Amino acid sequence: MPCECCNITNEQFGKDTAEADLKAYRRTGPAKHTRLILEAIRSLGLTDASLLDVGGGIGAIYHELMQDTVTRATHVDASSAYLAAAKRETEKRGNGGKVEFIHADFTDVADSLAPANVVTLDRVVCCYPDFRSLLAAAAGRSSRALVMAYPRDNRFSRAVVALMDWFLKMSRDPFRVFVHPVGEMDALLNKEGLYRVSLRRSFIWEVALYQRA
Repeated sequence: MPCECCNITNEQFGKDTAEADLKAYRRTGPAKHTRLILEAIRSLGLTDASLLDVGGGIGAIYHELMQDTVTRATHVDASSAYLAAAKRETEKRGNGGKVEFIHADFTDVADSLAPANVVTLDRVVCCYPDFRSLLAAAAGRSSRALVMAYPRDNRFSRAVVALMDWFLKMSRDPFRVFVHPVGEMDALLNKEGLYRVSLRRSFIWEVALYQRA
């Protein structure tokens, strides 16, 4: 049985959205915040690395990194539509045997997954109400580094998210967006043995790279 998170995510991130994102990726490449994630990972100088992509969408991170950094990946996503789009693009690129696709709430299956050199969460924390469980589970699967993109914790971001959530509530959509406290996320990852070594910002997003001590 799909989890409640999967049911909500399948409704919010359905086939039309996944197909639109895949077309945009094929046309213009990764989004800016995703490019910052790729730069952070490549700065580690890894080769033949393993990747765990949590909520990886169309799979842009491992599609790009399989050119020079990653040789195997696991993609866990609560959206079946995005998994299908990612799998199709993976096979198109000749990497079909190198990626495992799992449809689940990551926190439900994290303990059953093998550790990976790098764990990525590209705009995932802001879609998850319990960021503590999510980040603890992600940190527990990372043997070398963790990279995440999340909304900047400021008045502008909080106002935008509050407006988005108001519209979602008015339309009776159970999905919500969150601006979680960056200080608390940082402290949690420190407790798990991961320490921030770089921070890049765009207008809305922050991309933080954490390495294991």
